[in-house]
Amino acid sequence: MDYYGKDMVARYEQVELFSPAEYRRRIAGVREIMKQKNVDTALFLEPAEETYDHWLTGRRFLDYVIVPAQGECFGILYSELDESGCADAKTADYGRYILQREPYQKPCEEMTFLNRLPDGKIADLIASGKPARIGLVLPDHMNAGLYDAITAKLQGVEFADITLDVALFKAVKSDEEIYAIRQSAYVQRKIFEALPQMIRPGGTVAQVNKEINYYLSELGSSGCCHGGMQNKGNMDTPAVGMGGKDPNATIQYGDRMFCMFEANGPGHQHYAFGRHFVMGEPSPAYARSVEIAIKTHSYAVSLMKPDSLTLAQIAVKTRKYCNKLGYTLMERVGWNWMHSMGAYYYEQYSLEDYSEDTPLRSNILLHCHPVTYRSYPEIDPNIREDQMILNTYLITDEGAQDLVGVPLDLVVLH
Repeated sequence: MDYYGKDMVARYEQVELFSPAEYRRRIAGVREIMKQKNVDTALFLEPAEETYDHWLTGRRFLDYVIVPAQGECFGILYSELDESGCADAKTADYGRYILQREPYQKPCEEMTFLNRLPDGKIADLIASGKPARIGLVLPDHMNAGLYDAITAKLQGVEFADITLDVALFKAVKSDEEIYAIRQSAYVQRKIFEALPQMIRPGGTVAQVNKEINYYLSELGSSGCCHGGMQNKGNMDTPAVGMGGKDPNATIQYGDRMFCMFEANGPGHQHYAFGRHFVMGEPSPAYARSVEIAIKTHSYAVSLMKPDSLTLAQIAVKTRKYCNKLGYTLMERVGWNWMHSMGAYYYEQYSLEDYSEDTPLRSNILLHCHPVTYRSYPEIDPNIREDQMILNTYLITDEGAQDLVGVPLDLVVLH
Protein backbone atom coordinates (compact mmCIF):
# COMPACT_ATOMS: atom_id res chain seq x y z
CA MET A 1 0.00 0.00 0.00
CA ASP A 2 1.18 3.53 -0.77
CA TYR A 3 1.13 5.33 2.60
CA TYR A 4 2.08 8.75 1.21
CA GLY A 5 -0.42 11.29 2.48
CA LYS A 6 -2.14 8.66 4.65
CA ASP A 7 -0.24 9.05 7.90
CA MET A 8 -3.14 8.04 10.15
CA VAL A 9 -3.60 4.78 8.25
CA ALA A 10 0.13 4.10 8.35
CA ARG A 11 0.23 4.62 12.09
CA TYR A 12 -2.69 2.38 12.93
CA GLU A 13 -1.60 -0.44 10.64
CA GLN A 14 1.85 -0.73 12.19
CA VAL A 15 2.97 -4.13 13.37
CA GLU A 16 2.69 -4.36 17.15
CA LEU A 17 6.11 -4.70 18.74
CA PHE A 18 5.08 -6.56 21.86
CA SER A 19 4.93 -10.32 22.02
CA PRO A 20 2.09 -12.49 23.36
CA ALA A 21 4.36 -13.24 26.32
CA GLU A 22 4.48 -9.53 27.18
CA TYR A 23 0.68 -9.26 27.20
CA ARG A 24 0.48 -12.40 29.34
CA ARG A 25 2.93 -10.77 31.76
CA ARG A 26 0.71 -7.73 32.10
CA ILE A 27 -2.45 -9.77 32.65
CA ALA A 28 -0.63 -11.96 35.17
CA GLY A 29 0.50 -8.82 37.02
CA VAL A 30 -3.07 -7.57 37.26
CA ARG A 31 -4.17 -10.96 38.57
CA GLU A 32 -1.45 -10.93 41.20
CA ILE A 33 -2.74 -7.55 42.40
CA MET A 34 -6.26 -8.98 42.45
CA LYS A 35 -5.03 -11.85 44.63
CA GLN A 36 -3.32 -9.45 47.02
CA LYS A 37 -6.44 -7.29 47.28
CA ASN A 38 -8.81 -10.27 47.59
CA VAL A 39 -10.53 -9.34 44.32
CA ASP A 40 -12.21 -11.88 42.03
CA THR A 41 -12.58 -9.73 38.88
CA ALA A 42 -10.90 -6.53 37.72
CA LEU A 43 -13.03 -4.06 35.74
CA PHE A 44 -11.24 -1.27 33.84
CA LEU A 45 -13.64 1.62 33.24
CA GLU A 46 -12.95 4.05 30.37
CA PRO A 47 -9.45 2.52 30.17
CA ALA A 48 -8.42 4.79 27.28
CA GLU A 49 -8.05 7.66 29.78
CA GLU A 50 -4.83 6.13 31.12
CA THR A 51 -4.27 3.82 28.10
CA TYR A 52 -4.95 0.65 30.06
CA ASP A 53 -6.82 -0.57 26.98
CA HIS A 54 -3.74 -0.43 24.77
CA TRP A 55 -1.50 -1.72 27.55
CA LEU A 56 -3.62 -4.84 28.13
CA THR A 57 -4.94 -5.45 24.62
CA GLY A 58 -2.76 -3.66 22.06
CA ARG A 59 -5.82 -1.67 20.93
CA ARG A 60 -7.05 1.81 21.81
CA PHE A 61 -10.43 3.40 22.47
CA LEU A 62 -12.01 0.48 24.30
CA ASP A 63 -14.63 1.38 26.88
CA TYR A 64 -14.14 -1.60 29.20
CA VAL A 65 -11.57 -4.30 29.90
CA ILE A 66 -12.62 -7.24 32.11
CA VAL A 67 -9.99 -9.44 33.76
CA PRO A 68 -11.35 -12.38 35.79
CA ALA A 69 -9.20 -14.28 38.26
CA GLN A 70 -8.76 -16.98 35.62
CA GLY A 71 -9.95 -17.76 32.13
CA GLU A 72 -10.80 -15.44 29.26
CA CYS A 73 -10.41 -11.64 29.45
CA PHE A 74 -12.52 -9.22 27.41
CA GLY A 75 -11.90 -5.90 25.70
CA ILE A 76 -15.24 -4.25 24.95
CA LEU A 77 -15.99 -1.45 22.53
CA TYR A 78 -19.22 -0.01 23.90
CA SER A 79 -19.77 2.73 21.30
CA GLU A 80 -18.05 2.93 17.95
CA LEU A 81 -17.78 5.05 14.85
CA ASP A 82 -18.71 3.34 11.60
CA GLU A 83 -16.45 5.08 9.11
CA SER A 84 -17.05 2.65 6.25
CA GLY A 85 -18.95 5.25 4.25
CA CYS A 86 -16.47 8.08 4.67
CA ALA A 87 -13.04 6.46 4.49
CA ASP A 88 -12.53 7.42 0.85
CA ALA A 89 -13.97 10.88 1.41
CA LYS A 90 -11.42 11.46 4.22
CA THR A 91 -14.08 12.72 6.58
CA ALA A 92 -13.65 10.06 9.28
CA ASP A 93 -13.27 11.22 12.86
CA TYR A 94 -10.05 9.54 13.98
CA GLY A 95 -10.73 10.55 17.59
CA ARG A 96 -12.36 7.12 17.93
CA TYR A 97 -10.50 5.22 15.26
CA ILE A 98 -11.78 1.69 14.72
CA LEU A 99 -10.79 -0.23 11.63
CA GLN A 100 -14.09 -1.77 10.54
CA ARG A 101 -12.77 -3.78 7.63
CA GLU A 102 -10.66 -6.19 9.65
CA PRO A 103 -11.37 -8.01 12.93
CA TYR A 104 -9.13 -7.34 15.88
CA GLN A 105 -6.25 -9.76 16.22
CA LYS A 106 -5.89 -11.22 19.67
CA PRO A 107 -2.67 -10.11 21.37
CA CYS A 108 -2.63 -13.39 23.30
CA GLU A 109 -4.94 -16.32 23.90
CA GLU A 110 -6.33 -14.82 27.14
CA MET A 111 -7.89 -11.75 25.44
CA THR A 112 -11.07 -11.60 23.34
CA PHE A 113 -12.64 -8.48 21.79
CA LEU A 114 -16.38 -7.81 21.80
CA ASN A 115 -18.37 -5.11 20.07
CA ARG A 116 -21.13 -2.91 21.45
CA LEU A 117 -22.66 -4.74 24.38
CA PRO A 118 -25.40 -3.08 26.47
CA ASP A 119 -24.90 -2.69 30.21
CA GLY A 120 -26.91 -5.83 30.97
CA LYS A 121 -24.71 -8.02 28.76
CA ILE A 122 -21.52 -6.55 30.25
CA ALA A 123 -22.91 -7.32 33.69
CA ASP A 124 -23.60 -10.91 32.52
CA LEU A 125 -19.95 -11.32 31.55
CA ILE A 126 -18.80 -10.05 34.93
CA ALA A 127 -21.37 -12.12 36.84
CA SER A 128 -20.46 -15.36 35.01
CA GLY A 129 -17.50 -15.80 37.33
CA LYS A 130 -19.66 -15.17 40.41
CA PRO A 131 -17.28 -12.58 41.91
CA ALA A 132 -17.89 -11.55 45.50
CA ARG A 133 -15.52 -8.59 45.22
CA ILE A 134 -14.80 -6.55 42.08
CA GLY A 135 -11.69 -4.43 41.73
CA LEU A 136 -12.28 -1.18 39.84
CA VAL A 137 -9.68 0.74 37.87
CA LEU A 138 -10.71 4.39 37.37
CA PRO A 139 -13.95 3.89 39.37
CA ASP A 140 -15.14 7.47 38.77
CA HIS A 141 -16.18 6.32 35.30
CA MET A 142 -18.70 3.76 36.55
CA ASN A 143 -22.06 4.70 35.05
CA ALA A 144 -25.32 4.20 36.92
CA GLY A 145 -26.72 1.74 34.37
CA LEU A 146 -23.79 -0.64 34.63
CA TYR A 147 -23.63 -0.34 38.42
CA ASP A 148 -27.34 -1.18 38.72
CA ALA A 149 -26.99 -4.11 36.29
CA ILE A 150 -24.03 -5.59 38.18
CA THR A 151 -25.56 -5.22 41.65
CA ALA A 152 -28.87 -6.69 40.44
CA LYS A 153 -27.12 -9.84 39.19
CA LEU A 154 -24.65 -10.11 42.10
CA GLN A 155 -26.48 -9.51 45.34
CA GLY A 156 -24.13 -8.20 48.04
CA VAL A 157 -21.14 -7.76 45.70
CA GLU A 158 -18.40 -5.49 47.02
CA PHE A 159 -16.24 -3.03 45.08
CA ALA A 160 -12.64 -2.01 45.73
CA ASP A 161 -10.52 0.70 44.08
CA ILE A 162 -7.32 -0.94 42.79
CA THR A 163 -6.29 1.92 40.47
CA LEU A 164 -3.09 2.91 42.25
CA ASP A 165 -1.91 -0.69 42.63
CA VAL A 166 -2.37 -1.34 38.91
CA ALA A 167 -0.86 2.03 37.95
CA LEU A 168 2.30 1.35 39.95
CA PHE A 169 2.67 -2.07 38.36
CA LYS A 170 2.12 -0.57 34.89
CA ALA A 171 4.74 2.12 35.52
CA VAL A 172 7.51 -0.46 36.04
CA LYS A 173 8.86 -1.32 32.60
CA SER A 174 9.69 -4.77 31.25
CA ASP A 175 12.66 -5.52 28.99
CA GLU A 176 10.38 -5.43 25.93
CA GLU A 177 8.96 -2.06 26.93
CA ILE A 178 12.41 -0.59 27.59
CA TYR A 179 13.52 -1.79 24.15
CA ALA A 180 10.55 0.00 22.55
CA ILE A 181 11.28 3.14 24.57
CA ARG A 182 14.85 3.15 23.32
CA GLN A 183 13.49 2.89 19.79
CA SER A 184 11.43 6.01 20.47
CA ALA A 185 14.55 7.76 21.74
CA TYR A 186 16.45 6.83 18.59
CA VAL A 187 13.76 8.27 16.32
CA GLN A 188 13.48 11.60 18.13
CA ARG A 189 17.21 12.04 18.67
CA LYS A 190 17.88 11.71 14.94
CA ILE A 191 15.47 14.55 14.21
CA PHE A 192 16.93 16.70 16.98
CA GLU A 193 20.40 16.27 15.50
CA ALA A 194 19.08 17.61 12.18
CA LEU A 195 17.47 20.72 13.70
CA PRO A 196 20.47 23.05 13.27
CA GLN A 197 20.14 22.45 9.52
CA MET A 198 16.42 23.29 9.60
CA ILE A 199 16.52 26.51 11.64
CA ARG A 200 17.66 29.51 9.63
CA PRO A 201 17.15 33.29 9.81
CA GLY A 202 14.31 34.19 7.49
CA GLY A 203 12.64 30.82 7.92
CA THR A 204 9.65 30.19 10.17
CA VAL A 205 8.85 27.91 13.08
CA ALA A 206 5.86 26.64 11.13
CA GLN A 207 8.20 25.32 8.44
CA VAL A 208 10.45 23.67 11.03
CA ASN A 209 7.51 22.01 12.79
CA LYS A 210 6.18 20.69 9.50
CA GLU A 211 9.52 19.00 8.88
CA ILE A 212 9.70 17.66 12.46
CA ASN A 213 6.28 16.01 12.27
CA TYR A 214 6.86 14.65 8.77
CA TYR A 215 10.09 12.91 9.75
CA LEU A 216 8.64 11.68 13.05
CA SER A 217 5.96 9.88 11.07
CA GLU A 218 8.41 8.61 8.45
CA LEU A 219 10.68 7.15 11.15
CA GLY A 220 7.86 5.25 12.85
CA SER A 221 6.27 7.58 15.40
CA SER A 222 2.63 6.71 15.96
CA GLY A 223 -0.40 7.78 17.92
CA CYS A 224 0.43 10.64 20.30
CA CYS A 225 2.70 13.19 18.64
CA HIS A 226 2.71 16.73 19.94
CA GLY A 227 5.12 19.50 20.77
CA GLY A 228 7.52 21.07 18.33
CA MET A 229 9.37 24.36 18.31
CA GLN A 230 8.24 27.70 19.72
CA ASN A 231 9.87 31.04 18.93
CA LYS A 232 9.86 33.00 22.21
CA GLY A 233 11.19 36.14 20.53
CA ASN A 234 14.22 38.24 21.38
CA MET A 235 16.31 36.73 24.17
CA ASP A 236 16.26 39.89 26.32
CA THR A 237 12.60 40.84 26.07
CA PRO A 238 9.68 39.00 27.71
CA ALA A 239 8.23 36.16 25.66
CA VAL A 240 5.10 36.71 23.61
CA GLY A 241 2.47 34.52 25.27
CA MET A 242 2.83 30.86 26.20
CA GLY A 243 3.05 29.71 22.58
CA GLY A 244 5.58 32.34 21.56
CA LYS A 245 5.48 34.42 18.41
CA ASP A 246 3.25 33.75 15.42
CA PRO A 247 4.69 30.49 13.99
CA ASN A 248 4.64 32.09 10.54
CA ALA A 249 6.79 35.02 11.66
CA THR A 250 10.36 34.89 10.36
CA ILE A 251 13.20 33.82 12.67
CA GLN A 252 15.66 36.64 13.35
CA TYR A 253 19.08 36.97 14.96
CA GLY A 254 18.60 37.39 18.69
CA ASP A 255 15.56 35.09 18.83
CA ARG A 256 15.48 32.27 21.37
CA MET A 257 13.50 29.09 20.71
CA PHE A 258 12.38 26.13 22.73
CA CYS A 259 12.01 22.76 21.01
CA MET A 260 10.07 19.98 22.70
CA PHE A 261 9.72 16.43 21.41
CA GLU A 262 6.79 14.49 22.88
CA ALA A 263 5.80 11.53 20.79
CA ASN A 264 5.34 7.79 20.66
CA GLY A 265 7.77 5.63 18.81
CA PRO A 266 7.25 2.06 17.57
CA GLY A 267 5.30 0.08 20.12
CA HIS A 268 3.53 3.26 21.20
CA GLN A 269 5.97 3.93 24.03
CA HIS A 270 6.13 7.60 24.94
CA TYR A 271 9.31 9.56 25.31
CA ALA A 272 10.05 13.29 25.64
CA PHE A 273 12.77 15.88 25.84
CA GLY A 274 13.18 19.61 25.23
CA ARG A 275 16.12 21.98 24.67
CA HIS A 276 16.75 25.69 24.19
CA PHE A 277 18.12 27.25 21.01
CA VAL A 278 19.31 30.78 20.37
CA MET A 279 20.06 32.44 17.03
CA GLY A 280 23.36 34.22 17.58
CA GLU A 281 25.47 34.60 20.72
CA PRO A 282 23.39 34.47 23.92
CA SER A 283 23.32 37.49 26.19
CA PRO A 284 24.68 37.01 29.75
CA ALA A 285 21.20 37.34 31.29
CA TYR A 286 19.63 34.79 28.97
CA ALA A 287 22.55 32.37 29.28
CA ARG A 288 22.30 32.63 33.08
CA SER A 289 18.57 31.81 33.06
CA VAL A 290 19.23 28.65 31.04
CA GLU A 291 22.13 27.74 33.33
CA ILE A 292 19.85 27.98 36.39
CA ALA A 293 17.25 25.79 34.66
CA ILE A 294 19.92 23.18 33.94
CA LYS A 295 21.27 23.24 37.50
CA THR A 296 17.80 22.92 39.01
CA HIS A 297 16.91 20.09 36.64
CA SER A 298 20.16 18.23 37.39
CA TYR A 299 19.65 18.60 41.13
CA ALA A 300 16.15 17.06 40.94
CA VAL A 301 17.54 14.18 38.86
CA SER A 302 20.28 13.51 41.42
CA LEU A 303 17.54 12.69 43.97
CA MET A 304 15.78 10.13 41.80
CA LYS A 305 16.64 6.79 43.36
CA PRO A 306 14.46 3.75 44.00
CA ASP A 307 13.04 3.15 47.48
CA SER A 308 14.25 6.56 48.60
CA LEU A 309 12.38 9.85 48.24
CA THR A 310 8.90 10.38 46.88
CA LEU A 311 8.13 12.86 44.11
CA ALA A 312 6.64 15.22 46.70
CA GLN A 313 9.84 15.11 48.77
CA ILE A 314 12.00 15.67 45.67
CA ALA A 315 9.86 18.69 44.79
CA VAL A 316 10.36 20.23 48.24
CA LYS A 317 14.14 19.73 48.17
CA THR A 318 14.41 21.04 44.61
CA ARG A 319 12.49 24.20 45.54
CA LYS A 320 14.89 24.89 48.41
CA TYR A 321 17.87 24.33 46.12
CA CYS A 322 16.48 26.72 43.50
CA ASN A 323 15.83 29.37 46.14
CA LYS A 324 19.47 29.14 47.29
CA LEU A 325 20.50 30.01 43.73
CA GLY A 326 18.41 33.17 43.99
CA TYR A 327 15.65 31.93 41.69
CA THR A 328 12.10 30.70 42.15
CA LEU A 329 10.63 27.33 41.21
CA MET A 330 7.10 27.16 39.86
CA GLU A 331 4.52 26.20 42.48
CA ARG A 332 4.08 22.46 42.76
CA VAL A 333 0.30 22.36 42.90
CA GLY A 334 -1.29 22.05 39.47
CA TRP A 335 1.92 21.42 37.54
CA ASN A 336 3.25 17.91 37.17
CA TRP A 337 6.90 18.63 36.46
CA MET A 338 7.83 15.05 37.38
CA HIS A 339 5.66 12.25 36.10
CA SER A 340 5.94 8.74 34.83
CA MET A 341 5.57 7.96 31.16
CA GLY A 342 4.34 5.06 29.11
CA ALA A 343 2.13 4.16 26.19
CA TYR A 344 0.49 7.28 24.78
CA TYR A 345 1.99 9.56 27.44
CA TYR A 346 -0.40 8.86 30.31
CA GLU A 347 0.70 7.14 33.50
CA GLN A 348 0.89 7.60 37.25
CA TYR A 349 3.77 8.93 39.39
CA SER A 350 2.65 12.52 38.88
CA LEU A 351 2.73 15.51 41.18
CA GLU A 352 -0.94 16.00 40.42
CA ASP A 353 -2.19 12.59 41.53
CA TYR A 354 -2.28 10.25 44.47
CA SER A 355 0.99 8.51 43.63
CA GLU A 356 3.12 11.55 44.51
CA ASP A 357 3.71 10.13 47.99
CA THR A 358 4.82 6.71 46.73
CA PRO A 359 8.60 6.06 46.74
CA LEU A 360 10.19 5.61 43.33
CA ARG A 361 10.77 2.10 42.00
CA SER A 362 13.41 0.61 39.75
CA ASN A 363 12.56 0.46 36.03
CA ILE A 364 10.03 3.27 35.99
CA LEU A 365 10.36 6.13 33.53
CA LEU A 366 10.33 9.71 34.77
CA HIS A 367 9.78 12.77 32.67
CA CYS A 368 11.47 15.67 34.52
CA HIS A 369 11.09 19.39 33.83
CA PRO A 370 11.20 21.66 36.91
CA VAL A 371 10.13 25.13 35.86
CA THR A 372 12.27 28.02 37.09
CA TYR A 373 11.37 31.68 36.63
CA ARG A 374 13.39 34.29 34.76
CA SER A 375 12.79 37.91 35.72
CA TYR A 376 13.29 41.23 33.89
CA PRO A 377 13.99 43.76 36.69
CA GLU A 378 15.14 46.43 34.25
CA ILE A 379 11.81 46.22 32.36
CA ASP A 380 9.24 45.31 35.00
CA PRO A 381 9.99 43.68 38.38
CA ASN A 382 6.63 41.86 38.27
CA ILE A 383 7.42 39.90 35.10
CA ARG A 384 8.23 36.21 35.59
CA GLU A 385 8.92 33.95 32.65
CA ASP A 386 9.04 30.15 32.54
CA GLN A 387 12.37 28.49 31.89
CA MET A 388 12.91 24.73 31.90
CA ILE A 389 14.76 21.72 30.49
CA LEU A 390 12.92 18.46 29.72
CA ASN A 391 14.41 15.00 29.79
CA THR A 392 13.41 11.35 30.21
CA TYR A 393 15.05 9.04 32.74
CA LEU A 394 14.93 5.36 33.61
CA ILE A 395 15.19 4.79 37.35
CA THR A 396 17.81 2.14 38.12
CA ASP A 397 19.40 0.88 41.33
CA GLU A 398 22.23 3.37 40.72
CA GLY A 399 19.88 6.32 40.17
CA ALA A 400 18.41 8.07 37.13
CA GLN A 401 19.74 6.90 33.77
CA ASP A 402 19.51 9.50 30.99
CA LEU A 403 17.70 7.91 28.02
CA VAL A 404 18.05 10.94 25.76
CA GLY A 405 21.79 11.23 25.36
CA VAL A 406 21.62 14.89 24.27
CA PRO A 407 23.47 17.48 26.43
CA LEU A 408 21.24 19.78 28.49
CA ASP A 409 23.21 22.76 27.19
CA LEU A 410 21.85 25.74 25.29
CA VAL A 411 22.25 25.19 21.52
CA VAL A 412 23.81 28.27 19.85
CA LEU A 413 23.08 28.73 16.14
CA HIS A 414 24.93 31.04 13.74
